Amino acid sequence: MNIIITGGHSGMGLELTKKLLSEGHRIGLIVRNEGRKEQVQTLFPDNVSVEIFVADLSNRAEIETVANQIKSNWKKIDGLFNNAGLLLDKLYYSDYGNELQLEVNGISPYLFTKALQPLLEKAENPFVVNTATGGINSKNSVNIPDFKKPKKFTKLLGSYMDSKLILVLLMNHLSKEWKNIRFVSVNPGAIKTKMTAGDGMPFWLKPIRNLFFMSPERGAQSLFNAAFDSKYKGSGIFINEGKVRPMKYEITNEEINQLFE
Repeated sequence: MNIIITGGHSGMGLELTKKLLSEGHRIGLIVRNEGRKEQVQTLFPDNVSVEIFVADLSNRAEIETVANQIKSNWKKIDGLFNNAGLLLDKLYYSDYGNELQLEVNGISPYLFTKALQPLLEKAENPFVVNTATGGINSKNSVNIPDFKKPKKFTKLLGSYMDSKLILVLLMNHLSKEWKNIRFVSVNPGAIKTKMTAGDGMPFWLKPIRNLFFMSPERGAQSLFNAAFDSKYKGSGIFINEGKVRPMKYEITNEEINQLFE
């Protein structure tokens, strides 16, 4: 299969990349800059099954450019893993005026997926798997203006969770429009990665993280299962703790338009 992965160069994404390569798939990795590309090349020297593309996913022009590069190099895409993400320590804004986690974790995967639709449609049974987080299916509503410009910033449980909620809602919305592509969002669980060791984690969670969070390999297996395990049927589904869980909210066209105002 031809598979594209964002955030496939480290942590859980790297373990997923390794697993997919071991099964003979062709992998396209999206990395942020040329320096990161050089680092990743040392991980997979002379591996013809790995192609590395450069794009800052907070930049919509670069999303469009890298999508066009992929379209030039690949005839089809069988699978897309939207795995890249940010967990920030304070409030930052994108060039488009949005809270930065919302931009990178929610809006960018949506735009990237839309840009790659022509190649996904050419595959026999294409899939899109999105890395989400727990707790998002408990929300009964969204507030797009507040998500874009939060009045208060809370680590992890605030804008980060909101951004992942928007990710799932946008992908579920696409699943209703694109019937030939299977969309799955998955909470891989609490994973030990550089992101969960960073300043975006609440201080009270770090001791718990060190003791009880799972290995990147476990998280990668959850993402892999979401794509390939036959027990997860249907499109527009959210997998949490290994089970399909209902989302209490569906995003409207008006709310999607608000995201891009």
